Amino acid sequence: MNRSPVSLSLLWLVYLAFSLLAHNSTLVESHHILGLFVNVHRSQLIVHLAVCQALLRKGHHLTLVTTLPLEEQELRGNVTHILVPWKQPIEEDPQGPSSNFIMRLERMFRRLERSGDLLDLPEWKQFLRRSPDTPYDILLLGYHFNDHLLGVAAHFNCPVAIITTQQPTGFVNSIMGNPEERWYVPQPYDGHQRSGVSAWLFGIWEKLIEMLARRVLARIYSSHFPEPRYPSFETMRRSVVLALSNHHMISEGPIAPVLPNMVDIGGIVLEQKLNETSLEISASNRSLIIFSLGTRFTWRKTPQKLLQTFTKSFSQYPDYDIYWTYDGPNLSAISLDYPHLKIAKWWPQCQLLASGRVRLFITHGGKGSLSEALYYGVPLLGLPLMGDQRSNLQRMQSKKWGLTLLTHNLTHFELSKAINSVLTNSIYAEAISKASQVYRDRPLNSSDLAIYWIEYAIRHKSTNILYYPARHLNYIEYYSIDVYLIIYGGLISTIIMLRKINRLL
Repeated sequence: MNRSPVSLSLLWLVYLAFSLLAHNSTLVESHHILGLFVNVHRSQLIVHLAVCQALLRKGHHLTLVTTLPLEEQELRGNVTHILVPWKQPIEEDPQGPSSNFIMRLERMFRRLERSGDLLDLPEWKQFLRRSPDTPYDILLLGYHFNDHLLGVAAHFNCPVAIITTQQPTGFVNSIMGNPEERWYVPQPYDGHQRSGVSAWLFGIWEKLIEMLARRVLARIYSSHFPEPRYPSFETMRRSVVLALSNHHMISEGPIAPVLPNMVDIGGIVLEQKLNETSLEISASNRSLIIFSLGTRFTWRKTPQKLLQTFTKSFSQYPDYDIYWTYDGPNLSAISLDYPHLKIAKWWPQCQLLASGRVRLFITHGGKGSLSEALYYGVPLLGLPLMGDQRSNLQRMQSKKWGLTLLTHNLTHFELSKAINSVLTNSIYAEAISKASQVYRDRPLNSSDLAIYWIEYAIRHKSTNILYYPARHLNYIEYYSIDVYLIIYGGLISTIIMLRKINRLL
């Protein structure tokens, strides 16, 4: 029986529809992903949630465990949130008097010890007793010196990927087995950004601290994830299949050897913010200056002298609208005295930078702020307060993206001079503009890159294709010390024997 052309066309359309559906079903296969983002600051959580937002848009099901509420975050999709209410250990006041090195070490180890308190909370224990409807395909761990939490992957029997908020540190390189070329690769926590012999010596010291810290984390792990029920601490450290870093090596540096399963996703937060509603800025063509010292800084505890330093300096730039993130007293009084100061407890600095009118960004040197300035090509004036901010700004200044000052004993004259230098010397704007072009020039955006590698790790979790063999070697085996001892020992023995034979002859 002959079919009409119309019937054949309909059959062809039906065939195409089913083919497309079958094809797309493999592309959008949904996975159940566990995100563990505890004992982190808000700025770090934003990076982790940016990865989650990308996964949710792809159609995956996420279960997120956090110690911070998510009311401020827009997470649309198939997501379950578990809040474990836990207050982080109080850190030293960044504006207070500087303490000596021994005291800083003591505080660091106290914070590590107290990080195990979270695992004793009833809400945490309830989470571990939770049996998901479908097994977790992978654990995403917001990594911040919390190796003991790798036991959660052992508990739920799933592979684990870590998300870090900066250039890979020594801890991350150690977990992944990545070679550390200390001679020429400055470490992110090295405020002096050393190289050569001094960097090698600093690396030895840093490794000693890392070994002591790992002993603390191993003790916490063993008390909550004991053998033989769970794999050992070192076994779990070697089981991490993927590391995603909020970093872009090519533009931010330093260029360093990295394994294929250590992936740069710097700028992923910006990709989420670009879709947000633009901020209403005055219609005038006045240039802008942004001033923010980050979410962990508060003006309420700041000496009045420092506040007067900034106010007096900013008063000398009435031709600029200065957007100042300020949570201290007399907010309205400052605005009345200086109309060009736009003061609020929070400004969406990403939208301000996107306006194209910002000529200077005064910042504490947090990784997120530097990434935003780099993306939009805005020169910087850095005022480091704590953590990796000093080393971040050291690299920034070495690349001539701006200048750096210290808040300790800062005068309005020094501040004004630095502001004027960045505004009037085109070298800074030109340098960061060129770096911005490199930062944006990528074969794939960070969201798609993160999704691809997470799904890749899930697809191939039954194999060891992402494992680096050197991770299973000890120190002696890794550096071939036993081989060198045999070779050089044999040569020395041969020379000694030949000399004895020569004497006998």
